[in-house]
Amino acid sequence: MLPKSNDVNIYKVYDSKATKTYFLDFKNKRICGYVNDKKAMEQSIMKVLDTKRYAFEIYDWNYGSQLNELIGKNSVIVEMLAEKYINDALLADSRIEKIKNFEMEKDMNEVSIKFDAITNIGTININMEVNI
Repeated sequence: MLPKSNDVNIYKVYDSKATKTYFLDFKNKRICGYVNDKKAMEQSIMKVLDTKRYAFEIYDWNYGSQLNELIGKNSVIVEMLAEKYINDALLADSRIEKIKNFEMEKDMNEVSIKFDAITNIGTININMEVNI
């Protein structure tokens, strides 16, 4: 039996800025160690963009991107949709406030994309390549 008292208030405080997670080595396809803060947020952004939306039952339908749909499309469609797909994918995360300074450069079968993600822990600069 617990004593009843109006004097005691117990609150758990969760830090929404806490971002410690496993380090995903995308190049060597392994997990090694931990990362936190901006590196963890950058990793989270890259993981969202690298995951096909609607393809995996483990993820909510708001998780992932539709960048894979740009494969085989002409450059006009890629330019129109790439920024929209990135915004849709990343702004579903409440830690990301907005995307700005979006730049895109097309090569033969690849698009280089650069942007800044404004997050609750600061600005994250993203440079990525998407095969089309």
